[in-house]
Amino acid sequence: GWGSGGARQSSDSVVSPSFPLSCSGCDDLIGAIFELGRTLCRLQLSDEELALFTAAVLLSPDRPWLTESKKVQKLQDKIYVALQHEIQKKHSTEDKLSKMVSKLPLMKTICNLHLDKLEFFRLLHPETAMNFPPLYKEVFNSELQYSDPRES
Repeated sequence: GWGSGGARQSSDSVVSPSFPLSCSGCDDLIGAIFELGRTLCRLQLSDEELALFTAAVLLSPDRPWLTESKKVQKLQDKIYVALQHEIQKKHSTEDKLSKMVSKLPLMKTICNLHLDKLEFFRLLHPETAMNFPPLYKEVFNSELQYSDPRES
């Protein structure tokens, strides 16, 4: 949940870091991440709702490198139907799904800010960027190139 792995939820539902955030020039990114966390906490999503929403976000058909975006769109649509069903099971009168979907532009902004910061960091510290963990490099390699600047 939100309460583990480096962030804690205080009694007033404000997510606060439990570790020092020393990232020069990252205040906008960090602020946006914590704002997203706050707004998602306010929705009080069940584990099932959070899992389905996460799946819907990850299965985004608008990724430029996708070759089968129509298939991904169909899968994402099915996940949204399952999410709506899960929300309705709880007899929720509020339109929780539209509130969740309304966070997608903020999530895209956070993703783009993160890629900008990552690219800036890669340019400033190429040796460190080349030594990022393999999974991190794999996830972001479609957006960034981790080439050795000495090869150019």
